[in-house]
Amino acid sequence: MNTKYVASFALTALIAGGCAVEGAPDFDGPNANTQGTGSGVSKYMVSCTGKLPNGFAGTVAGNGDTLLHSMPNVGLALVETANPTAYETKKCEVAEDVSIEWVDPGATFELDQEANPPSQGDDEGLFWMQWGHDAVNAPEAWNAGVRGQGARVAVLDTGFDLAHPDLVPNINYALSVDFTGEGLQYTLPDPFSHGTHTAGTIAAADNGFGTIGVAPDAELVLIKVLSDEGYGSFYDIMAGIIYAADVGSDVISMSLGGYVCKSLPGGGKFLSALNRVVNYAGQQGSLVIASAGNDGYDLDHMQDCEHVPSDLSSVVSTSATAPEGWAYDMNPDLDLPAHYTNYGQSEIAFAAPGGDYDFPYNYWWYDMVLSTGNNSWYWSAGTSMATPHAAGIAALIISEGGNTSPAHVLSEMRKRADDLGKPGKDDYYGKGRVSSGY
Repeated sequence: MNTKYVASFALTALIAGGCAVEGAPDFDGPNANTQGTGSGVSKYMVSCTGKLPNGFAGTVAGNGDTLLHSMPNVGLALVETANPTAYETKKCEVAEDVSIEWVDPGATFELDQEANPPSQGDDEGLFWMQWGHDAVNAPEAWNAGVRGQGARVAVLDTGFDLAHPDLVPNINYALSVDFTGEGLQYTLPDPFSHGTHTAGTIAAADNGFGTIGVAPDAELVLIKVLSDEGYGSFYDIMAGIIYAADVGSDVISMSLGGYVCKSLPGGGKFLSALNRVVNYAGQQGSLVIASAGNDGYDLDHMQDCEHVPSDLSSVVSTSATAPEGWAYDMNPDLDLPAHYTNYGQSEIAFAAPGGDYDFPYNYWWYDMVLSTGNNSWYWSAGTSMATPHAAGIAALIISEGGNTSPAHVLSEMRKRADDLGKPGKDDYYGKGRVSSGY
């Protein structure tokens, strides 16, 4: 049996360092993972209020610099320069682009179909092991003819297994794109693929084979904004969000996150730019959903630090739930807060199935989330796994037709969520654990 188990919960690094959170991981400062060339020339994000100045490309060329990418409508550009102050104006701020680790798989375990739990129940492909679908009432929606049809979901993540048989029927290859320069296809020798796993949870096809997604008829637009190791720059992520919105994505799913501290160099600039980008996505008709983070932090008491993009006001922040001992009972409480999930009444919008693995018994991996991986299927746990469940529910709502605006879809998600914990908004569950409503 080929297995991999990783449990590293120092997860995402801190941008701009020193966030005042108990147990926060150390970070060496804003220049620890910059995109510089070592010759005094680095990549800088130019962030302007409104649009980029007229003739901006000519200005960059006249300065002897290189314009690597621009998003004129939201006032953002990536410039390679040794003189960033040349772009500082009353309307434009400049910050050195930074690459950090945005995702960590938490725990992964490769499927071995010979290592089954004592009772399998209804064995139809691998669906019987996808307890999260039962938790969110996805099969009930399918039986009513609501399957994600007509919904376009953009997945911003690492590389993807572009030939996985569970994904091929639903990928829009013409619109899928890579922003990292590595290529869209996942290529690491490590067989687990974070992007492939999240995409499969949303919309693995109903093809009588392998697993099935929460919204099995939804269209997937795969957007690589992170290296296959899980690192990526702020600018690439923002460019991916804008691209997803501009190609008409109804939902943008981001199982990624990092911390930004406003009081430290560059922090406020990155937060301002990210806010502008996600607000633009909403104006274009995209509902943005992101993972709340896996550090067990109380997001209500982060002082001047924020977990981004999930903490941004226009983003649907998703925490993680899990069963305990599902392999033995198959009818347990599916909605226990995962031991690692970030929480906080002011920040969490919803909870969703993310799985857990902190249990001292055999078959503990069945309490994680089973989905597609590179050339196979894998269990994994994290708010990264919760987010695509929430995105799948949003896609089901969109497939019902009618009003598909982000505000309407979010309103429906609130109405349909199962109110858990204390009545109303809760630290761990937000407005509730997401549900199809069927």
